Amino acid sequence: MALELVTKHLDWVRTLSPAEDRALRAVKAGEADEEQRTVCLAMLNAARDADRWILCDCQEEEGQQAVIVPVRRTRNRFALSNRPNTEEPHAEDCVFARGRAGDGGGGRSSVFDDMFDPFTDGGRLAGEPAPAATDRWGFEGLAPGRQPRTLSGMLGALMDAARLNVLAVADGFSSERQWLAEIARAADAFRLAPGVPMPAFLFTDPADWRSGDVARKLAAAEPGWPERHRPFALLCWTAREVDETAINRSWPRLGPVEVRSKVSAPTVWQNRVPGPWLFLGLVARSEDQRQWECLSASAQPIVSTLCPVPVDSHSERRALGTLRRLVQGLEADPGLRQALGGALRAELEKPLFRFETAGGPCLPDFLLTVTRPGGRGHMPGNPGPRRADGRYDAGGILRYVIEVMGFDDPEYESGKADMHARMHTLGRLFRMEAPQFDSPDNPLRRQREGIAAEIRSDILRRWARK
Repeated sequence: MALELVTKHLDWVRTLSPAEDRALRAVKAGEADEEQRTVCLAMLNAARDADRWILCDCQEEEGQQAVIVPVRRTRNRFALSNRPNTEEPHAEDCVFARGRAGDGGGGRSSVFDDMFDPFTDGGRLAGEPAPAATDRWGFEGLAPGRQPRTLSGMLGALMDAARLNVLAVADGFSSERQWLAEIARAADAFRLAPGVPMPAFLFTDPADWRSGDVARKLAAAEPGWPERHRPFALLCWTAREVDETAINRSWPRLGPVEVRSKVSAPTVWQNRVPGPWLFLGLVARSEDQRQWECLSASAQPIVSTLCPVPVDSHSERRALGTLRRLVQGLEADPGLRQALGGALRAELEKPLFRFETAGGPCLPDFLLTVTRPGGRGHMPGNPGPRRADGRYDAGGILRYVIEVMGFDDPEYESGKADMHARMHTLGRLFRMEAPQFDSPDNPLRRQREGIAAEIRSDILRRWARK
């Protein structure tokens, strides 16, 4: 028995070598060593470039053909999905079965081999983008094929890997501790240096910092740290207060952290976006090598401590609150249920990775994906949506882009025009006008109701039973 590469029509191409077979299974099970990771990722990259799928042997005796679809999200980052629009199950004890090895029950576990190294060759921290570069237009997103080198990029990658940017996931937590644990699990995808898994030096409990355990653990690991790599650890928890060089300075019970450099955080018109925030801090030896200090930190605004969806402005935070009701309304709509012959599914996400389109990259504020009753559509991913990558079933899902317009002046409109043209290739685009959220003529509720009505009409036009 062996795994086989096949075309999308299930025509045989070749059998994976024993080394490739063992490596893929080991990576999926979370048991791979460095050599197996290298072998696995080389095979997956080649398979994805050639639009190949992988035929699993777990149900061969039963005459079923469970298929693994490698979907590249960024360089060295894959989702291993079941075949689109089918329910060909893997055997219960197969490592590729749904719900195993960190699937999170979603059937789309990710395989990573990204190493986060925030230091340049000279041992200095890689600089964050200048605030002016993103001051007005918001977070530009991580580009496909790019490894994060900055703390803000790494924080985005962790939130994406934990799927905290998906409203249905973020709304499913009952406490901060739950979703911080999800970030810790997502960190399994990354290393800090060869042979150094990120979870070993990712601390999500402020008590570890207060007690000095972080410094003691780093000091103990320092002699055996891989050569040409600088030892460091990461701190990650919520912040109620962010100032120039500190996190939670006035909140002693919530994990205050003094930072040696300016804390990176999104701003709008040079004003920091209000919290709460999720912060990621980097701890390494100080320049004089005498003590372990938090040298750098990034703070990402989130909706709330019980809904850790990232946002880039307070207007986005308000918009997401009303969009939650839009999603609930679509899923519960009795008229849609009757017209479509069942309940649809709606999922709202805050994309953190740029989409590649024919006109260039774009990063929507929100993306709403609606799956028809009985449909098996997949969420869009990278590479761009026009690539047939097994994640987008045009007959099974509809996608809508929702942009929160923060200003109403001509310069801002002009700056957004090209980006919106690109976003139209992802799906129909709706605008929410933040300057009018509190106006009597076009308040937030009315804007949400208008968008919901248009989406409902579009769904009926496309999917209603004749």
